[in-house]
Amino acid sequence: MNLLYLAHRIPYPPDKGDKIRSFHQVRGLSERHAVHLATFADAREDLAHAAAMRSYCRSVEVVYRNPRTALLRAGLAVLTGDSLSAAAFHSGTLQRAVQKLLATERIDAAIVFSSAMAQYLPYPPPIPVILDMVDVDSEKWRRYGETLGPPRSWIYQLEGTRLASFEDRWGNASDRCVVAARAEAVLLEGRLRTPVSVLTNGVDLEYLRPAEPAEAGEGGPDLVFVGMMDYFPNEDAVTYFAHQVLPKVRSSVAGTTFTIVGRNPTSRVRNLARLPGVRVTGAVPDVRPHVAAAAVSVAPFRIARGIQNKVLEAMAMARPVVGTALGFQGLSALESDGIRLADDPEGMAREIVALLKDPKVAREDGQRARAYVERAHRWDAHVSTLESMLDEVRSERGARPSSPSVAAGGDLPAAAGA
Repeated sequence: MNLLYLAHRIPYPPDKGDKIRSFHQVRGLSERHAVHLATFADAREDLAHAAAMRSYCRSVEVVYRNPRTALLRAGLAVLTGDSLSAAAFHSGTLQRAVQKLLATERIDAAIVFSSAMAQYLPYPPPIPVILDMVDVDSEKWRRYGETLGPPRSWIYQLEGTRLASFEDRWGNASDRCVVAARAEAVLLEGRLRTPVSVLTNGVDLEYLRPAEPAEAGEGGPDLVFVGMMDYFPNEDAVTYFAHQVLPKVRSSVAGTTFTIVGRNPTSRVRNLARLPGVRVTGAVPDVRPHVAAAAVSVAPFRIARGIQNKVLEAMAMARPVVGTALGFQGLSALESDGIRLADDPEGMAREIVALLKDPKVAREDGQRARAYVERAHRWDAHVSTLESMLDEVRSERGARPSSPSVAAGGDLPAAAGA
């Protein structure tokens, strides 16, 4: 098949949640199909990564998304009634590139990664479309609006409503909608006519190999959290843990440390390093040594959507994980698979202390966690399922249409914020 793949962020390097999923989809599909990638670079230096993606794709179009321009477009969308997210991801340059591709290549189907990228297709789409929303972003904005105070809450609640309308429009125009977790599917099934499927994330099992059981450092055992530290749910999680959970752990296991690993820590996160036992690394070249050195990985989320890749990656490295129910949503893992759930500070501290005081149990939990990931989160199974969906939506459409004739006469609506 000739496939158009639209992604809101270039899938290389695969070093954060959305890029990991899109990279493995593109790489896996490219083994048997011709993939044409159209995407954005968040930073000018990311434009150089187009070369890496060309080793997998028949063609690659990467457009730099200037953050100031994106912010201006989003600001204007407040006045025009459009979704701020869709406006922030509008680009005339990328739109013209996609139009040219549809006019010159016979595209059999499109995969749209993130709902904001659907605006680059004609409406209604003349070719089969799988919309991989991953998470229901409108619900994320709504939740932010409930959590944060004004004036941000007003904007977030507004965007929650507008983006939901955008998601519904393009979800119903697509042939299949895909999300990463069952909870996300339930949200969409009440809103869309289009079938919704759950396609869980995989793990690179070769790259993330089991680590030897961690030994306590000079001061004591280490706990670890890995993630982008300018992302509010991560910031909230580590702040909650450092203030409300870590002191309880340290009162039982003296010298326990908490290492926060991830790029772009906000001032709020950096200030946590002033607390006893807290370390903030900022960006690191490789997170694996930090996970390997930890006795326990923590997932203390109070706000989260979909699957947390950091949880799966720690499990793949045979680390026991303690977290809230939100930290494990989207996983079929049970406590018998090496995870421990606790939604209150006392319970979380109690589970962590139990593991720190019994290294044998911690090691067994880690082994079970690795076995679970090997069983339930393989990228080859993910891509195989995606290929089956592509076959299904093409079959449901009947004879495949010719992209050139459609692109020449089809309706390409103005994107939000144009």
